[in-house]
Amino acid sequence: MKKILISEWVPEECLAPYKEDYDFTCPSREKHAFSYDEVYEMIEDYDAYFILDNEGDKKVIDRAKNLKVIANFGVGYNNIDWKYATEVGLPVVNTPTTVTEATAEHAVALLIATMRGVARYDREVRRGVWNSPNFSDIDCEVYGRTLGIMGFGRIGKMVCKKAQGLGMKVIYFDKYRASQEVEKEYNVTYMSFHDVVKNSDCITLHMPYIPENHHIFNAEVFRAMKDSAYLINAARGPIVDEKALAKALKDGTIKGAGLDVFEDEPNVEPELLELDNVTLTPHIASCTLKARMGMCREALGGIIGVLEGKKPYNVVNPEVLK
Repeated sequence: MKKILISEWVPEECLAPYKEDYDFTCPSREKHAFSYDEVYEMIEDYDAYFILDNEGDKKVIDRAKNLKVIANFGVGYNNIDWKYATEVGLPVVNTPTTVTEATAEHAVALLIATMRGVARYDREVRRGVWNSPNFSDIDCEVYGRTLGIMGFGRIGKMVCKKAQGLGMKVIYFDKYRASQEVEKEYNVTYMSFHDVVKNSDCITLHMPYIPENHHIFNAEVFRAMKDSAYLINAARGPIVDEKALAKALKDGTIKGAGLDVFEDEPNVEPELLELDNVTLTPHIASCTLKARMGMCREALGGIIGVLEGKKPYNVVNPEVLK
């Protein structure tokens, strides 16, 4: 019977369909999670490793002599050394489809909360401050504004639909431009990276974290944005230079930001914590029970597919599958 190691507790109903044929090891609900060191000590004899909030680095991969597939609980997989995994012929699985709706929804929630100052007003009311000015430009209507979407994949497209429902005009940049049919379907305009930056009233990030995207939003880019513009990041933290963002927010280079992801989670750039024009959430864009259960099933489906000699759609390096 093939053995599957799971780094964090998952609901029994996700495992139940496979329990007759596979041997699962995961922590109890009370323990919640295995540490990296615990995983390293255990993994040598396992056929599959399902990662939730842990790492699949070269050290772990080298120790896992029997490993046939490694999966991540999320769309991104930068916590796995996937390049090394590809070199040694190890398939890497992710969860590309089940997070789409929840993540797009949270990105739009951050957009509205940030542009309308929801979190700031909440903090003020709790402190006993009743700040209700009759004439102020501290906040901004969403309706009629231009949203720039950076990364027009599944989530970017869903954000586009939701933003248009709010009355926003949408422009986008993606390294791989969509077809004319898709652009027509979504009523969206393609622009260069820099044109999206300078023409948007709000920019939302939905690009992957790859080396070329490290700090792609930096001091120079913030200076190119409108001083009335907002930045939303529900993609990956290192896409944004947090120190430069904090300075841009503090100096009024841009008007506000909404962040669900950070460079060094769970740590947040201290200056950001002191600013009123930023809305912060703890990497929970996909945190609905429906989405998380779907992610678990999607990852396990990919794992089982590989172990059964199939070629699942959610293998990110399918070239290793013969």
